[in-house]
Amino acid sequence: MGIIERFEDEYLDVSSSRATLRELLELLVGAILFVLVASGLAYYLIGETAARYVAIALAVVFAVTLVSQAYWAVTGREDYE
Repeated sequence: MGIIERFEDEYLDVSSSRATLRELLELLVGAILFVLVASGLAYYLIGETAARYVAIALAVVFAVTLVSQAYWAVTGREDYE
């Protein structure tokens, strides 16, 4: 089994199971920390305006991710079985 097949199998294993509340909370906390660190680094390196844009862009991406994960946690992923 090649490395691509192993990644695919792991992805399907994770995607086919429902996310728990703990996993969603871990994702939320990780997203918040990532946005804070990334925007802080952007502020330090390229300025306040860029840091705001970085924070907004990352917040939107993580919000979409959290909403989709919460949706799949409720409905399940039978389409992968």
